[in-house]
Amino acid sequence: MDITACPGTDTCNLGIASSTGITKELSEIIQNEYPEFISNKDLTIKISGCMNSCGQHSMAPIGFQGMSIKVDQKLAPALQVLLGGGNLGNGNGRFADKVIKIPSKRGQQALRILLDDYVENGKEQVFHEYYDHQGKAYFYELLKDLSITDNLVEDDFVDWGHDKSYIQAIGIGECAGVVIDLVATLFFESEEKLLLAKDNLNSNQWGDSIYHSYASIINSAKALLSLEQKKTNSYAKIIEDFQTEFVATKKIKLAISFQEFVYQIKENEPSIEFAYSFFEDAENFYKQVDQYRLKNLQNENSK
Repeated sequence: MDITACPGTDTCNLGIASSTGITKELSEIIQNEYPEFISNKDLTIKISGCMNSCGQHSMAPIGFQGMSIKVDQKLAPALQVLLGGGNLGNGNGRFADKVIKIPSKRGQQALRILLDDYVENGKEQVFHEYYDHQGKAYFYELLKDLSITDNLVEDDFVDWGHDKSYIQAIGIGECAGVVIDLVATLFFESEEKLLLAKDNLNSNQWGDSIYHSYASIINSAKALLSLEQKKTNSYAKIIEDFQTEFVATKKIKLAISFQEFVYQIKENEPSIEFAYSFFEDAENFYKQVDQYRLKNLQNENSK
């Protein structure tokens, strides 16, 4: 099993979190606890210190992306876990799915949980086949407890390889890195809300599904406003400013105003029909704003 990592915060000004520190820890786990995987060339781990993917985390069977999380006004280093990617041979490949975000110091636990479950349920499948068989929601549930942040200890606020509390810092001239990280985090959280909404639909919890669809819409709107460096300190302001900045200018196309779109939640009973239609609205809205974000990034990169 190979582990590939970018330099992360050791030398890169755009690094959000340490890549080499967590790489060392994961390597020791494999060598000491899972020696049967050392010679497994199909299962690789790739780690990047930010969303720029220099470590190619988005193309790995198991990938980790350095991020940050805010807990009680403090920042802690975090890892976004991506699963199911890889090189399929003959010039073919597949992107990994973003599954969940966890505090960085729980990266070891995440790897142990994944490898233990793979040993038990992989049934001689290569990792991406095992991932497809189990499904993204399965892995979200498998790792969900690691994402809880109300029980963090002091060490969780210290990044790997450091002895002082984490500070998210970037180099001169590269200030977009923090904004990009924030936007990526908000989009990831929108995806999580949609996943929860879908799970609620499958378990007939209409009210919960509607709430998570609503939260996804707000998060997606907040992400685009953050990209434009607009203040997003209240739901009311997010809704008002998104209408002004994106819907009224037809950058984002809706059949109704953004206020009417969002406040469907007030105008409808939590029925099965509305739960499904509102989830579909939230999913389509997410896709549209994500396309806008990607186009914006492409334009920036071409300059």
